[in-house]
Amino acid sequence: MRAETFAALLMACITTVPAHADLVSVLAPAQAVQGCGDFLAQMGKKPAHVIYLGCSSMPDRQGKPLQAVYHVAGRFAAAAEADLVRHTGLNRLKRSCCQWDAPASQFRDGNGREFSITMVSDETVVARRSEWRQIGTFEIIVETFTEDI
Repeated sequence: MRAETFAALLMACITTVPAHADLVSVLAPAQAVQGCGDFLAQMGKKPAHVIYLGCSSMPDRQGKPLQAVYHVAGRFAAAAEADLVRHTGLNRLKRSCCQWDAPASQFRDGNGREFSITMVSDETVVARRSEWRQIGTFEIIVETFTEDI
């Protein structure tokens, strides 16, 4: 393959990758982890505008959790928080130091599987909820254990 053709192909791949994706994971996707996935969508509890980034196993942590990570833009964060408070018992976020966050909340799916959920903002000087739209991204983490602790 000529260098110009390869460069054009690579550029086409890069421009079609969503802004939140990691180029390495798109070009060389990790092997799927059994039981991992978009937990919120699987339970029918995923708020609008919440973007699933991926799920990974944490075998070195106690309980060997599976962790699904999501992002939501600041302009949609209040609505996402309200939905998650209502459907998963997420604790409402509070301002602490240089971000918005809350302690993890626990909930069960319809099959009795236990999950924890947290939501945290990017580092920010925003001090009022009414200004959340100025925050770039909030991260949502949903975890479930694969072994008893």
